[in-house]
Formats: sequence, C-alpha cells, structure tokens
Amino acid sequence: MEITIQSVNFETSESLNAYITKKLGKMNRFTEIRVAEVQLKILNTAEKSNREVGVKLHVGDELFYASKTAEKFEDAASQAIEALERQVIKAKEKRH
Repeated sequence: MEITIQSVNFETSESLNAYITKKLGKMNRFTEIRVAEVQLKILNTAEKSNREVGVKLHVGDELFYASKTAEKFEDAASQAIEALERQVIKAKEKRH
C-alpha cells in the first residue's frame, strides 16, 4: 500500500505519521488497498475541535473517502479510518 500524508501549512511529527500509517495498515485485513491519501488541516475556527483529517482510499476500482474533525489529529484520524472500515465492509457485503 502506498500512503501519502499531506499537511496543509504546518509540519507533522514523525509520531503522528507513524500512528496514521499503523492505523491504515490494519485496514488491509478487510481488503487490498492500493493507495491511501491523507490530508491534515488545522481549521481556522473558534472551536476546540479544529483538527481535520481527510482520508481517501483507492481499493481496486473503487474510491472511499472520510473526513473527521476532533481536538487532536490522532482522534480525527481514528474516527476517519473507522468510518472507512464501515464503508469498505458495506461495499464488500454488497458485492457478495
């Protein structure tokens, strides 16, 4: 799986990149993922939940996307990846 992590207007830490890579690696138990594109943003809002993580997965011919916002990037990434797991499982069930 090819993983691309892009941060908008800031530098990410190695630990955050490793966390996201590890979480995405666990997705391979559901299906074979070719490419995962992750975009990290800090939203310009007054709310505490201003960390946004968007994840796009290329699985075969299909494309899955989820975006979540939380106080910490790790929480937003976990929520987005969980949403993608549900999408992938649902699509797999429809095929069979």
